[in-house]
Amino acid sequence: MATRRRTHRASEMSKRAILEAVLSQVVKAGYEGTTMADVARAAGLPIGSVYWHFQNKEQLFVELLDYCFEVWKQTDAGISGMRERLRRSISESAAASASLDEPAAAFWSIGLVFAFERRLEDNLARQRYLAIREEMFQLVTDRVRASHPGVPEEVLAELAVDMAVMGRALTDGFRVAAAAGDDIDFLRYAELSADALEFLVAARLKEHEHA
Repeated sequence: MATRRRTHRASEMSKRAILEAVLSQVVKAGYEGTTMADVARAAGLPIGSVYWHFQNKEQLFVELLDYCFEVWKQTDAGISGMRERLRRSISESAAASASLDEPAAAFWSIGLVFAFERRLEDNLARQRYLAIREEMFQLVTDRVRASHPGVPEEVLAELAVDMAVMGRALTDGFRVAAAAGDDIDFLRYAELSADALEFLVAARLKEHEHA
């Protein structure tokens, strides 16, 4: 049993090493432009070794999505407050789509391709991306709710959803802008986005007080 656990642990470490090695290459090439031969070259491994860990490209991208999701969760767990979350998601994560400085953040631009490419409806990577979007959305709404103690539940439930929807839409839009090479001060627009959402919160709470 101990030998089996060690073998499994070594396999998982090897798989993670491949994912970390190929992430930048995949961000540059995208889904369509990535081949398993490219993955093997980027990882410095025989292609048979890559296929031992990943059955095909779909599974590779599913694993990449899960890896990047874990990176996101670790980062997001240390964020306190909506303004800091938008600063991170827009001025750092979305802005990373323009470079390879943070490949785990830049990788989410490929996720947008999965969202747009409906012809990939049966693709396992697309299905995983959409599932992760739902998980991210739930995590964000839960954290918004936790950050507004004392707000009545009937107000807070709708407010959390509104803020999560707006925050995600803003982040996705700025991710496209970064990938397109738009000349934008992402930090400035992260602050403006936070101003807008804080105004939304204040307006909703005021409406409730006067209801």
